[in-house]
Amino acid sequence: MDHIEVLREKIGRLRDEIAQLLEAHAEYRRAGSQGRNEIQAQIAHGQRQERLQAIQQELAQLADLGRRVVSVEQRKAEHRSRLHVAQKAS
Repeated sequence: MDHIEVLREKIGRLRDEIAQLLEAHAEYRRAGSQGRNEIQAQIAHGQRQERLQAIQQELAQLADLGRRVVSVEQRKAEHRSRLHVAQKAS
């Protein structure tokens, strides 16, 4: 299982969701300029804002996880190279 690929796929899905939220926000603003801001539209807007904040937190967690995965992969590679050098020396 390629952890980096899993992270990339998750980030891709979040990007798609962000794009959808931004489009919905743009529609909300256009409707607002026409004086059609209803309670439901305002509630939906608040929910989109909350989701964007949740995505931001999730991306921060994924970034941290990504750093740890890369760090572990680097350590494994360093260990393999040391083993290879030790095997050549013997």
